[in-house]
Amino acid sequence: MDEPTRQRPGGPLPPPSPPGDGADTASFPPPPPGAVPAAPPHGAGPPAASEAASPGPEKPGLVGILVAVGVGLLAAAVVLSAVRSRADGELDWSNYDVGLAATAGLLVVALLASLARFRGRGRDELVAWPGAIGIVGTGLMIDVGLSEQSGADDWLGYLIGGVVVVLSVIGYLAVRRGTFVVTAILGLGILYANAFDDLFSDIGSEDDSVVVVAVAIGVFVLAVTIVGWLLPTRALSGVVVGVVGVVGYGAILAFLAVSQLLDTFLGDFSAMDGDPTSDPAPAPGMFGAGDFDDDVWTVLVLAGVLTLVWAVAAAINGNPGFTLLAILMPAVTVPLATFVLAVDHPTWWGAALAGAGGALLLVGVALQLLLRRRAERRAFATA
Repeated sequence: MDEPTRQRPGGPLPPPSPPGDGADTASFPPPPPGAVPAAPPHGAGPPAASEAASPGPEKPGLVGILVAVGVGLLAAAVVLSAVRSRADGELDWSNYDVGLAATAGLLVVALLASLARFRGRGRDELVAWPGAIGIVGTGLMIDVGLSEQSGADDWLGYLIGGVVVVLSVIGYLAVRRGTFVVTAILGLGILYANAFDDLFSDIGSEDDSVVVVAVAIGVFVLAVTIVGWLLPTRALSGVVVGVVGVVGYGAILAFLAVSQLLDTFLGDFSAMDGDPTSDPAPAPGMFGAGDFDDDVWTVLVLAGVLTLVWAVAAAINGNPGFTLLAILMPAVTVPLATFVLAVDHPTWWGAALAGAGGALLLVGVALQLLLRRRAERRAFATA
C-alpha cells in the first residue's frame, strides 16, 4: 500500500531532496534551451577557482626579445672567434680574447639570473639560453686554446665533454629547462665518441668500420633515450638524440651510395682507356663497392629497431616528435639503401612497402572502430 501523501495548505509537500551535499544535480531536468540561469543566492561566494578561466602561460615579453637577440649576437662572436683564432695555425690572442669575453659574459648573465630572487619565465629565459650557449662556447674555447698541446688528442675530448656535461647538469638543477638537456646530450656524445674510439676502434677489419659506426650510433641513441626517459624532459631528450640517429644513418648510407657511384664511374672510365702504358684499371670494389650489402642490412635492422622504439614512445608519451622520427627513419634510409644495394627492381620494394604500410593503417582503423564500439557498449550498459 502506498504511503499517504503528506499535505500542506495549498498542495502536497515537495519531494525530498536527493542525498548528497547538493553538488549532484543529475536527478533534476536541465533548464529549457535559452533559459537564463538564476542568480546565485544572496551571500553566495564567487565561483570556485577551478571554475574560473585559468590564465595562459606566462610569456617572457620584452625580456624574451632581448635575450634572443643578445644571445644570438654573443653566439656569433664566439663562433667567429673559434673559426678565426687558429686560421693561420698559431693562436691569435686578439680573436681568442673576444671569444673568451663573450663566453664569460653569457655564463655570468646566466649565473646572476639564477641567483636573483625574482621568479618567472623571464628569469628562466635569462638562465637557460645564455647558460646553454655559454656552455657550448666554453667547449669551443677549450678546444681552440688547448688543441695544439702535446698529446691533446688523447685527453682533450674527454675534458671538453666532461666540462659540458657538468655545466649542463648545474644549469638543469638551476632551472628545469630543456636547453640544458640538449647541451648535456652534446657533452655525452663527445665523451661517448672518444671512449668508443679508444676502446673499440680496433674491432674487426677496415671493412667492418661502417658496421662499427652504425652500431655505435644505435647504442648511443637507445641509451640516451632510455636514460632520458627518467627525466621530466624525456620527450625532448628522446627526440633530440633521435634526430642524431636519423641524420647519422642517412649520412652513412649516403656515403656508401657515393662510394658506389665513384667506383662504378672510375671502373667504366678505366675500361675505356686503351693506352697500354696507363695505370691498370682499378679493381671493382676499390671504394668498397660490392662489399656494402652486410653494412646496408645492418643499418636497416638498427633503423628498424629505432623506428619501433620511437613508435612505442609516441604511443606512451604522446609527443608528436617521436611519431615524426618513426616516419622519417624508414623514409630516409630505405630509398638510400636501394641505391647502395643496386636494386634492379625498385618497383617491388615500393609495392612491398606500400602494401605493408597500408595494411598497418587498415588494422589501425579497424582497431579504433572496435575500441569505439566497446566504449559505446559500456556506456549503454551503465546508463
